[in-house]
Amino acid sequence: MMLILFAFWFIGCSVIFFYYRNAIVSSWREPMLRRPILIIESDDWGPGPSGQTNALMAIGLLLTNYPDSDGRRPVMTLGVVLATADGQKIRGSGEYHRQSIAESLHSPLLEAINKGVDAGVFTVQLHGMEHFWPPALMAASQVDESVKAWLEQALQSATEELPSQLQSRWVDASVLPARALGVVEIRQAVQEEVSAFQAIFGYPPRVVVPPTFVWNAIVEQAWAEAGVEVIVTPGRRYETRDATGQLAGSGASIYNGQAGSNGSVYLVRNDYFEPALGHTAEQAITALEAKTRLGRPTLLETHRFNFLGSDERQTHALAELEKLLQRALDIHPDLAFMSTEKLAGILKNNDPAWVEQGLGRKLHVWLARLGEIPRLRKLAWLTGWIVPGWLVWKLTA
Repeated sequence: MMLILFAFWFIGCSVIFFYYRNAIVSSWREPMLRRPILIIESDDWGPGPSGQTNALMAIGLLLTNYPDSDGRRPVMTLGVVLATADGQKIRGSGEYHRQSIAESLHSPLLEAINKGVDAGVFTVQLHGMEHFWPPALMAASQVDESVKAWLEQALQSATEELPSQLQSRWVDASVLPARALGVVEIRQAVQEEVSAFQAIFGYPPRVVVPPTFVWNAIVEQAWAEAGVEVIVTPGRRYETRDATGQLAGSGASIYNGQAGSNGSVYLVRNDYFEPALGHTAEQAITALEAKTRLGRPTLLETHRFNFLGSDERQTHALAELEKLLQRALDIHPDLAFMSTEKLAGILKNNDPAWVEQGLGRKLHVWLARLGEIPRLRKLAWLTGWIVPGWLVWKLTA
């Protein structure tokens, strides 16, 4: 009877490991941080709605007031879109024309960005030449009146107002399911946007944030060849849009510090901070607590729309941001602020000043991570693995 029970238990555990092996292994491989790290990842800044300059100046001023214990100021990354459609020129020629952020019209916006970079509170990340694939936008404007209307006011319009599927840059979503782009098209577009970034900011992009998190292996390889070192992800890679316009084609889960096939480092945005959508500072603090307990950094995703629009919306967003920073520093005196690029370097190099090296502590965090996988936790109870797991977790606390 004991042999039968042991065989049943062993088979059950083997089945669990087989089905959850990727999660189990990646939870161990993902570096475990020794200190809480908070980065605010913000996207969509670039040609478009008015008010961005003033918004960035207000954000930059606020961030300078909350250094961490090492004197580092909070960093808001700016996922910058380098250009938008020039509707007036398009109407005149019938062909696609863009207006770059380098145009004199956008000089105040660029100055605000660079001033924040110099102050150490902003870092610039490549979000794309445009927040769409131009040929797809042009094709959609021929059959969709809302897209046509957007195009006519493009210099002031927010790309966030476009249909969701058209905001993906690395597929042709003018029809659904979306069509893949050609290899030559992708390589040319990547080289063009990387060169434009270099010309505008004076240094090459090291971090890229794929628009709507849709990209594929060809895009990733082209970025790597152009010098991009870090790819910001939502924890997986989406490669297309399905027949309903939803994100599709996702592969295996991605973890922080994971190396891509081309040598790039993946980072994961693991929570949201969108005050305009009802997200509060307290919710962000809860996320920080949870990620810190699991030895992970907290990368909060936010967008420019939170800080634009009515005075009430802007004031509310800034107030929540200030509450977040105040509470985070109060709760975690050892909290560290840094850029996404620096974090990627720490994880890639397994820097012992930041990354846990001790086996006991790593086991403790690893078990805590596994405990966050609901079905795995239930199966651990059913098989009895919860008992030795709990004992090890307590002993290594």
